[in-house]
Amino acid sequence: MKRAALLVACGALAASCSVLVDPDGSRLDRFATVLDTGALPDLAAADTPDALDAPDALDAGDDVATQPDVGIPDVPDAPADDAVDAAIADDGADVVTVDDAPPGDVVPSRCPGPCDDGVECTVDSCDETAGACVHRPDTTVCGAREVCDATMGCTRVDCTADGDCQDETLCNGRERCEGSRCVPGTAVRCDDGVECTVDRCDPATGTCASAADGARCDDGVFCNGAETCDAARGCLAGAAPACDDRVGCTTDRCDEAMRRCVSTPNPSACAAPGPCVTSTCDPAMGCRNVPIPGYCDSFCASGATCNLVNGQCAGGGTPRNCSDSNPCTADLCDPVAMMCRSTAIDADGDGAPAARVGGATCAGGDDCNDADPAVNRRATEVCNGIDDDCDGMTDEGGVCIAPGEDCARAIAVDLTGSNTTATRTGSTMGRTSDFTSSCTGPGPDLVYAVTIPGSDDLVAEAAPMGGNGDPVVSVRDACGGAELGCNGDATQGARDARVFLRGRPGGATRVVFVVVDDARTQGGPFTLRLTRRAAIAPGNCGNRTLFDVTAGGTVIGRTTTGVGSHSGSCGGGFLGEDVMVFNAAARTAVNLLLVTGNQVAYVRQRQCGGFQTNQVACFTGSQRVTVDAGAAWIIVDAARGNGEGQYILRVQP
Repeated sequence: MKRAALLVACGALAASCSVLVDPDGSRLDRFATVLDTGALPDLAAADTPDALDAPDALDAGDDVATQPDVGIPDVPDAPADDAVDAAIADDGADVVTVDDAPPGDVVPSRCPGPCDDGVECTVDSCDETAGACVHRPDTTVCGAREVCDATMGCTRVDCTADGDCQDETLCNGRERCEGSRCVPGTAVRCDDGVECTVDRCDPATGTCASAADGARCDDGVFCNGAETCDAARGCLAGAAPACDDRVGCTTDRCDEAMRRCVSTPNPSACAAPGPCVTSTCDPAMGCRNVPIPGYCDSFCASGATCNLVNGQCAGGGTPRNCSDSNPCTADLCDPVAMMCRSTAIDADGDGAPAARVGGATCAGGDDCNDADPAVNRRATEVCNGIDDDCDGMTDEGGVCIAPGEDCARAIAVDLTGSNTTATRTGSTMGRTSDFTSSCTGPGPDLVYAVTIPGSDDLVAEAAPMGGNGDPVVSVRDACGGAELGCNGDATQGARDARVFLRGRPGGATRVVFVVVDDARTQGGPFTLRLTRRAAIAPGNCGNRTLFDVTAGGTVIGRTTTGVGSHSGSCGGGFLGEDVMVFNAAARTAVNLLLVTGNQVAYVRQRQCGGFQTNQVACFTGSQRVTVDAGAAWIIVDAARGNGEGQYILRVQP
């Protein structure tokens, strides 16, 4: 306890304290014991008289009037509630409260009451001048990434400036700091409109760059040259490969199956100048004359040598004449067998004798082009404008019909096993129109045969890929069979088409024919995306996953059997139903078309279950329905019978 506090305390004990002023503090320290314990020691004891009767000490340094010595009477023990309470403030000033002090000795606070606001991170005090409590936020008492809010206390903050929110890429936009929270930026969209370029965003700068990708232009045909991609003009046609090997006795052509130029020796292009030589075609050196061993000095001729230039025996002897006067045979003298031989001419060496030699027709000859070994009676007809099999017809048997042109040549896609997705690119331009889809006119089309597990759902989506194409998706259960469902322009402002084919629980693997048709007569390129996924079983609202049709499209499904859980104002009667969800980002209008003879459709908002109080529409046929932002439930319900039947629902946002 400090001296100042003791002097204040003495004011409450009247004049008896006046003799206790002690500059050196020794006596005051003992008096502090009185204030701390509430009991006064016997001040008249033998050890204190000098200390108490010391007026000279007051004269030494203080301007205090000299008073006669007085004794301090014994002070009786005071009750606990009358004791002198003393406290020392943290800032070093002595604060003393005396319970029984006169009211005039205490200055009242101007603040209306206690200043504690209950917020742990504020420093509370009273502004005596303003007469109001002050609450100063102190962030130092809060944890990491927290600030002191004068109302809410320590509050977590994610950021204080936009720079705190930036991630490692600018391609997803520049993040912002709003209200101490990071807000995502707007992603950069990179599309230069050229179908054969690869567009990408640079994470460091957020700028777009495009690179030409020639592989996107490849039509798969080797013999018409390699297509290239021009970053500004798109795909450019290639130049057909030059297959001339500059050897006069070879037949040069481009082989599509082998994807290279093929040069075949043509012996008929090499004529032997005389009987003692044979002329062959060397693929590298051209025609070569080779002497017939022993021809000029044997049975076939005697006493002569063979001149390779003119093919005649020289130096004596007479060659044997083996000609049978038939232009369709090659006549040779066999010096070993010592006989003449005549064989049917097979100039291209393909094992098939020539059908004609010069202007003569050869009996038994069936090679209609003895200069090309790829052409003969046993060859297979291919699409090349040539009578490959020598049957008098060219490109017969539909060999020039491109894959996907009709059901018989449908492009196969396997979505069984681990294959759950497939993407195919194609074009209906230049194709014939084999199908008339229910949602478009008779435009050109392309057919895909998709194999899927029977119990799984299939989503078929077609999107235009440059050009003026407007693809439409039609789904059929059999080649040339009836259409199950069709969709075109599934989303407003775009030309995508989308069909949802619901699975059949327990169904076996099946082949579904997906036809990409075109709403316009000229057709165009497209991308087809096929997705297989586990079936979402039809049924009522309940606690279950619902079929999501937010993207729009055509749903081909079946209502359940037995008793259902819902009904609409225009029918339904708690028979079997199928429930789908449409999540609207904002208030929007949706065109709905129900194609069926056994169902009704109704739309609910706010609650999927319940009765007709949440219904916003109920109809058969088609209706334009406006829904608010949030979930809307589209329910297809059986109108009669046992609640079972197929339906087609077209949803167009």
